[in-house]
Amino acid sequence: MPSLLYSLDYFSRNAIVGSAEEVRTSILHILRSARRNNANRGVTGALVFSDGCFAQVLEGARDDVEAVFESIQCDPRHCEVTILHLRPIEARSFGAWSMAFGGIDGVSIDHGVVENAMGQVESIVATEAGRNLLATLRSVVHRDELDRQKRAGVGEAPLQR
Repeated sequence: MPSLLYSLDYFSRNAIVGSAEEVRTSILHILRSARRNNANRGVTGALVFSDGCFAQVLEGARDDVEAVFESIQCDPRHCEVTILHLRPIEARSFGAWSMAFGGIDGVSIDHGVVENAMGQVESIVATEAGRNLLATLRSVVHRDELDRQKRAGVGEAPLQR
């Protein structure tokens, strides 16, 4: 029986122009919109922004994931949008969040993973880059979400959407 859940992993380059604060404000707006819109569609996932690149995982029903991704592709704040994976999954990796987030505040991700994936179009190489990117996203997002909870005094409570 085919999976009802799909995961789409992609990365893109930032096309937002302006000061560092204007870029930050725009990214936070993207995050707020993503959380609202994804929750309405039953899509979960994670977004990382670092060194001018976005990396994101979207999870949910295929039609919903593709609809969200189509809006991202049409968003002028993204350029060089590259899909790494669209595949059926057994379970969500980021099911606790409509859109978890990592980045902006000095977070360092493995830029080699992003750059490597950006330069490769062969499916076998892109597949490996996608797995590495997913592992990086999980690590960064979980760390950043836990740090935000600690700063907010939430302690060990479940992670919030």
